[in-house]
Amino acid sequence: MMHDFLPSPPSRKRDPAQIAKEFRSFAAFDRWMDDELERLVAQWMHTAAPNASRSWRIERKLRQP
Repeated sequence: MMHDFLPSPPSRKRDPAQIAKEFRSFAAFDRWMDDELERLVAQWMHTAAPNASRSWRIERKLRQP
């Protein structure tokens, strides 16, 4: 039956160490995704409209610490 394969609902209390591990994992993924997006934009920017690069550069500068 289908309900036999559904995951059990998460418990209300979660292990803080597991939460921290998941957060670090997501942060690493987020950095990787930003780097990949930046690489792709650099690779394909020549196909975009002439003013398209301006908004990307401004947003990128605002995100960086």
